[in-house]
Amino acid sequence: MVVFGAIARKVPAFIESATAGYIAAGLGAVASAALTISFVTPVLAFAQTPATVLCSCVLGWLYLQWGQFYVRLNTRTAVGCLFVANIAGSLLKCLAHFSPFALACAITMALPIASVLLCRMALLDVPRPSRAAVRFESHNLRGLWKVAAAVAVLSFVTAFLVGRSFGNQSSAPTDAFLLGRVCEVLISAVVLGVVIGAKKSFNFAQLWRIVLVLLALDVLCQALFPQVKLIRCVESSAWDLLVLFTWLTVADIARHAQANPALVFGVSWAFYTAPFAVGSVVASALAAADVDIATTTVLMFALALVGTFCLELRDQDTKWIFAELSGERASAPQDHRSIDERCKSIAARRGLTPRELEVMQMLCKGRTKSYIAETLYLTENTVRSHTKHIYTKLDVHSKQELMDLVGA
Repeated sequence: MVVFGAIARKVPAFIESATAGYIAAGLGAVASAALTISFVTPVLAFAQTPATVLCSCVLGWLYLQWGQFYVRLNTRTAVGCLFVANIAGSLLKCLAHFSPFALACAITMALPIASVLLCRMALLDVPRPSRAAVRFESHNLRGLWKVAAAVAVLSFVTAFLVGRSFGNQSSAPTDAFLLGRVCEVLISAVVLGVVIGAKKSFNFAQLWRIVLVLLALDVLCQALFPQVKLIRCVESSAWDLLVLFTWLTVADIARHAQANPALVFGVSWAFYTAPFAVGSVVASALAAADVDIATTTVLMFALALVGTFCLELRDQDTKWIFAELSGERASAPQDHRSIDERCKSIAARRGLTPRELEVMQMLCKGRTKSYIAETLYLTENTVRSHTKHIYTKLDVHSKQELMDLVGA
């Protein structure tokens, strides 16, 4: 997806043209059939690796194509589309899981074709809107490291737990598999009822804490009740929500980013897939060992770090995500650009250094000294020193006077 996103930034037709869609659909159908048949036909076992690679490429391309659609939607509509589709997907999983091999193979082959056709129909129904307000520019995009860290840690823990239990949802016992699908449908219905039905507000931290609580519950259950395998349905539900919330978060960032949306999708998705792959590999390597107290402690510690540092309700870096549904006014980046321009003009007249200008711009946006230090990789003492120099050169005595001078 990173490579495809870079290509799409230069050549939009790579994911937008009808020809590209038909090629992807055909390759996906052939690769899916080859992969499915190779698992039950020993003589074709050699085809598993190339078929897997081709399926992965087609899947990445399909993700980028659907990314075009979700970038055009507002956040509330995106939530509705995602979770309605998730309910349909849960039912489709059951159909494929309990179908005879021939029917399951046919369903698998049909999925990439259906995905391409449905996406093209969806794009026709949703016209390309005017450019959304830019909230994530090059200078503040790095502030989203907490988002990336939260996704990466939760992805690793989810993959580790799923890998330790069954290795794959389809390998789970029938009762656990069905209960997992029921949980997916119920959680999706609750989200739809809250966000679409009741039109409640939510923010990034509130959304992701649902996954955090599910994973913490699963780790606790594994430690206290390792013999109760039915509890493992929590893992598949957490995995399901992890994918949905990651997609929803990336779509909102791509919608309001200065960078090309396809590239944002491609790069951002790596923060989910790479840790998930690592977690799966680690789980396989430790498959023979029991989940001991040390492993449980490490997992709980990782989840605690995410909850403490990455999912703060008042976090400056993440409050712009889902700003339309957060219930509070997010500072408009257009205002920030105006502030930046006025700061540059004043700094040029008063002889501020480039670093002092950066600190001045952040102070005028209401940032704290600790936030500025963390963002610019400075110590708080250094930020205080820069602030004193700024006050002296501009002949002001407080942050409020500085903001009044700039008109912030």
